[in-house]
Amino acid sequence: MSKSVVLHLEGVTKKFPRSEVPAVQNATLTLHQGDILGLLGPSGCGKTTLLRMIAGFERPETGTVSINGQVVAGDGVMQSPEKRGVGMVFQDYALFPHLTVADNTTFGLHNSTQKSRAEIEKKLTEALALVGLSGLENRYPHQLSGGQQQRVALARALAPRPSMVLLDEPLSNLDVQVRVRLRQELRDILKASDTSGIFVTHDREEAMAISDRVAVMRNGCVEQFGTPEEIYIEPASRFVAEFVTQANFVSARRRGEVWETEIGCFDLSMFSNSNNQDINYLEDLDSGELMIRQEDVVLEPDENGSVIIRDRQFLGREFRYCLRAPSGQEFIARTTFSEALPIGTKVKISIAEPSLRLFPAAPSAAQSTKSLSFSMANIN
Repeated sequence: MSKSVVLHLEGVTKKFPRSEVPAVQNATLTLHQGDILGLLGPSGCGKTTLLRMIAGFERPETGTVSINGQVVAGDGVMQSPEKRGVGMVFQDYALFPHLTVADNTTFGLHNSTQKSRAEIEKKLTEALALVGLSGLENRYPHQLSGGQQQRVALARALAPRPSMVLLDEPLSNLDVQVRVRLRQELRDILKASDTSGIFVTHDREEAMAISDRVAVMRNGCVEQFGTPEEIYIEPASRFVAEFVTQANFVSARRRGEVWETEIGCFDLSMFSNSNNQDINYLEDLDSGELMIRQEDVVLEPDENGSVIIRDRQFLGREFRYCLRAPSGQEFIARTTFSEALPIGTKVKISIAEPSLRLFPAAPSAAQSTKSLSFSMANIN
C-alpha cells in the first residue's frame, strides 16, 4: 500500500535582501508519511532556510509548500506556523529553564482551549514514554544531561501528535558518543510514532544513518534527492561524490579504448549505465576524472610500485592510509583490520569495486550534474 504524501515542495525559491544569489533556489521534493528526510550540505547551502520555509518562519518568493495536500505557502497563501500541524526542535532546544520537564513538554498544549487537563496529562505521559523520560516529569532542564534535554525538546514537538517534526541540527550540541547513540534513538522514536521527520545536518554519516531520503544541497539548490544508497552508489555530480562518499579523484586521459591514469589503465569496454545519451557523451570526452571510493582501493606491497604510503592511521576497525602518487597527488585508502603496511612502503594499487564513475575534468553548467559509470575490465 502506497504511503500518502505529507509534504511537497514545488519550485521553492527564497532570496534575502542585500543578497545577490538566492538562499534557496527552485527546490522541489516530496516526502511521504512516516519517512525521514535529511537535508544535507555544507554551511550556508540553504538547509535551514528551506526548513524555516516549511515551518512557516520564512515566506518563499516563488513556488509552493504543501502539507498533507494543502498549500500552506505560495499562490497567495501564507499559513502561520501554529496552523501547519508540524512540530519544531531547535538547535539549542529552546527549553524554558524555569519550567519542569512536564511543563516544557505540555507548553503548547496548554494554549489550546480544546484540550482538557485529562487529555493533556495523557499526551504528556505518552510523549515522555516515547522518548524514554518517564519519571523525570518534575526535573528542570539544568538537572538533565544534554541528551535528555534533546529528548524533552523532541517530546514537546511530538506531544500535539503532528504529522511532521522539523529538527534543526538536533544533535550538533552533543559529544560524539552521545550523538551516535541518539541518532538511532531519534530514528526509532519517529518510526514508533509514525511521524515524518525532516532534519538539517552537515554530517554525512548522520544523514545516511537516520534518513529514508536525503536531499544534498549546494548553493541553495537540491543537487540530488534520493535514498542514502542511491546517493552513495550513484552520485549525480562531482560535488555529491566528494561531499557524501569522500571519494578520491584521479585524472584520466583517453588512449583509444583505454583511459590512462598515474595509478593504472582502465578499459571502458562495458558500460553499466544504459543511458545512450550518456554513452555518446563519454565518447566525446578526451579527458576526465575517475571517482574511486576509499574503501575500494586494494594495496599490495611492490618494490616497483609507483605509489608510496605517506601516513597510516589506525581507526579501530580499519586502517586509513594516505597515499602519494608520482605527481605528488595524495589519495586515501581504507582497509579492514589486517596486517599493517609500514609508512614508506611502495605499493601497487588495484580496485576491488568493478564499477567506477567518470566525471568531466572541467564540467560546464550544463554538464555539472552528469557522471558516467563503467566497468573495469583491466588495470595495470
